[in-house]
Amino acid sequence: MRKSLFGVLVLALVLGLAGGASAHIGDTVYLLFEIADADIADIDLRDQSLDDWLDVVGDPSLLATDFFADPTVGEGAQYDPADMDYQVWLGWNGGTSTLWCAIERIDDKYVNEYAGGNLGELWRHDSIEFMLDGDHSGGEYGFNAGNCGEGCTEEDVFLINNRQAQQYVAIADAPDGRHVGYLGAGSDWVNALPYADGGGGTTGESPAVSVMEFYCTPFDNLIYNSPGDSEASTLAPNGIIGFQLSIPDFDEAPSTYKAFHTLTGQAATWRYAERFADGRLIGAGGGGTAVEDNSWGRIKASF
Repeated sequence: MRKSLFGVLVLALVLGLAGGASAHIGDTVYLLFEIADADIADIDLRDQSLDDWLDVVGDPSLLATDFFADPTVGEGAQYDPADMDYQVWLGWNGGTSTLWCAIERIDDKYVNEYAGGNLGELWRHDSIEFMLDGDHSGGEYGFNAGNCGEGCTEEDVFLINNRQAQQYVAIADAPDGRHVGYLGAGSDWVNALPYADGGGGTTGESPAVSVMEFYCTPFDNLIYNSPGDSEASTLAPNGIIGFQLSIPDFDEAPSTYKAFHTLTGQAATWRYAERFADGRLIGAGGGGTAVEDNSWGRIKASF
């Protein structure tokens, strides 16, 4: 059920957008609209349809023309709708501290040989990467043996990698039914309910039309071996988060990039959260007067 709380959102506009956001990259602050608790049940992550997203969220949050092609990855292919086209829906829910994402992707050569069982391998196939900095703190967050520092042990890497910001990957087709994966230690619980879930599917061949629907959790302090001590980010109206989306395109084989499109156009966003984009959380309500004739699309247009 699509809700419309125009008066409340006008207040959010006056009080929220008037205040500056401490920018990660660029001057753009993207508006992320809340999916209210009552509307969560209307989104079926496994129906391979975006009709529910259109009903609850409205028009796409991002189009392929909002992204930059990274010239240093693969062939550096620029946006060409005959090669790959896509549109993205974004939302958030404060009650569960989750970020929600859906994407429709149209690809002339769809490469997905994922056999299941290893969510850390999702990035090697046509997919979507979703990076989150829930408290907008920025900084270096992606660590491995090469950049952890002298004397760093494997346990040290596990403890600091993705601790204050996280990288997730979602895929349309997964034979084991697990469509969203967190790229870090602790994936056994970070990828599980209630922290993450997703679905998807693909129809056609050339072009192939893929749908991915999922949610995941941003953490201010993710301790891979202690979910009870880990701290999920607090998501509330007028808050600012950092986020990044990347769309890889593999035309020949897994891991062989043709193109890599990113929202900010920055390199190494797997490592540096200050290279994310800024997103302002716009609330769905909380005591305002509902205006039944307005849709999320009209409300968004008012911004």
